[in-house]
Amino acid sequence: MNPLYLIDIAGLLLFLMYAVHQTLSALKPRPRPPVAREGVALTFMIPALNEEAVIAATLQNLRSTVPEARVVVIDDASSDATAAIVTQYSQRDPMITLLQRVAPEAQQNKGRALNWAVARLLQSPWLADQDLSQHVVVVLDADGRVSSDFAPQVRGAFQNPDVMAAQGWMRFRPVEVTEGGVRGVISKMLIFQQDLETFIVGHIQRLRASGGVASLTGNGQCMRLSYLDHQLAQGNTPWPDVLLEDFGSVMEIVLDSPRHKVALLPAHIMQQGILDPRAFIKQRARWTQGALQCLPYLTRLWRSGASPITRLDFTYFILSPWLNIVLILNIATQSFRRIFGGQGLMLPDWMGVILTVVPLLIQLNWAVRFRNEKGLSWWSIPYTLISLPVYGVALLFSLPLAYSNYLRRQNTWFKGTRYVEQEPTPMPHVSVKPHHPTHHTSDQPERSLSSGD
Repeated sequence: MNPLYLIDIAGLLLFLMYAVHQTLSALKPRPRPPVAREGVALTFMIPALNEEAVIAATLQNLRSTVPEARVVVIDDASSDATAAIVTQYSQRDPMITLLQRVAPEAQQNKGRALNWAVARLLQSPWLADQDLSQHVVVVLDADGRVSSDFAPQVRGAFQNPDVMAAQGWMRFRPVEVTEGGVRGVISKMLIFQQDLETFIVGHIQRLRASGGVASLTGNGQCMRLSYLDHQLAQGNTPWPDVLLEDFGSVMEIVLDSPRHKVALLPAHIMQQGILDPRAFIKQRARWTQGALQCLPYLTRLWRSGASPITRLDFTYFILSPWLNIVLILNIATQSFRRIFGGQGLMLPDWMGVILTVVPLLIQLNWAVRFRNEKGLSWWSIPYTLISLPVYGVALLFSLPLAYSNYLRRQNTWFKGTRYVEQEPTPMPHVSVKPHHPTHHTSDQPERSLSSGD
């Protein structure tokens, strides 16, 4: 059979899957999670590497929003004042704890830092003789902000003993872009599209949650401490050693028991976005490479007792980077066909109209919903469609980097650059002299803990 026919047929099938997936996600109503003012105790874990620009404001947010929760900052051998800032907060507040990693174990990746920190948390004297099923660990990025409705939703979700994890709705904070010119315009478009993307992912999560298992997306993920203790006792790592450790962690939950559930929380977890296109490409390359590394989970997933929705959705997610190759081939062969006259699948004109109009309608649907949720002007709708190509091109450029790193087995952990949004008040006095933990040695920037993406 003509290989162009196969490429075109595969492309049509992918288009159909995309359209069905987006439509079903859009039709799912907003969840109404149970809310409880009392229940499980919360411990926030914050992986931190060179976070002096944001860590103080994050600590203040947690102490004012969830004053009854414990906060554990995992300093991964920062070379700035991160540890010094946390130390001064911990000296004034016994609910804040600093854990410090040192070389050669430090600056490996986010998952290893979390596994290391949970093992030490379980040894804490205050947990002795405690019911670990009534304690929940919340992973928060160093630039994360939680809303007042987050903790009640966590406690409500974990009233169900089968819920081993939960995930908040990760969103991006609005930012003032000071750079002018073309770069400034591109930065504004990128941050706009990043928040739109998480808005869409939140609706996709509603579809996933209908199968009992929402995905874990990193910032704002919650896990029952008894589950973490069980995994470590079995010699397993709750956060596996892949570049997409958050998705790997939910796969471990699903495979541990078919009864396990992962709840979806509509409460927002706000964080900073990426303004630099090059940094954005590196971040998305890491995410794609992490999904590629999760391919071995497929066999175990289909042998598990997970619901059909969970199997299908997670399979679609794991295979997406591989399926993108088909789309790239479809686009790349168009030039080949024009030059050499090759023919693939002959489609009627009405099919061509559908292939053009349906994606536009899907994007228009999300643009209108996003505009309504944010209370934006109607100009935001054409702006969404205008800025989409910038976002799409950046994603396209990230794919070759992801495939190259995957084939070369080069694991590159990307660390995003933080920027100061406003001076936190009150702010304890901290020396500007960089803090160097004992036995600290410098590490390459891109083989470091990824705590902000």
